[in-house]
Amino acid sequence: MAFEALAVIIGFVVGWIKKGSLLQLSSLRTTAVWLLPIAYVSQALSIHLRNALIYEILISVSYLLLLSFCVINTSLPGVKWAGVGTFLNFLEMACNGLRMPAYVPAVRMVEPGALSLLKTGHAGKSVAMDPHTIMPFLGDIIPIRLPFPSVVSIGDCLFSIGLVLLIVNLMTSNSGDVINA
Repeated sequence: MAFEALAVIIGFVVGWIKKGSLLQLSSLRTTAVWLLPIAYVSQALSIHLRNALIYEILISVSYLLLLSFCVINTSLPGVKWAGVGTFLNFLEMACNGLRMPAYVPAVRMVEPGALSLLKTGHAGKSVAMDPHTIMPFLGDIIPIRLPFPSVVSIGDCLFSIGLVLLIVNLMTSNSGDVINA
């Protein structure tokens, strides 16, 4: 989540550098925006509940709602990127017991204190990558040290690119017209 927050900040800074306005963000026209809070609440609940079945249901619902929002709103700039990133993360998790595999050396680089939780399966939706991990290249493999230490996936990067594109495009658009990206 910290990486996505960093993407929002980057979007605001780039939009401001390009002489955009935060007021332009109000020109955003979406369909089914109500899916987003339900998806994020479902994901937050899934991570904090220890019941395996409830976790699986809620995490699946969360990703399906996020993907639905992206499909419905593909005309918005950056949403295709965000949708592909979301899909790749969900694919990786679906192939690995609905948990996101994290590359242990990358975690050790940025959050050594999280290793014990990761290895015991108590690090939110993440688990330690092992030889049985399917498509490990889609897991959390990229260490990010500043300003919020975390390990992110290719899907997280694509999602964040989409978020930056959306914010910059909206901030710099005239009269709410957006350019598809």
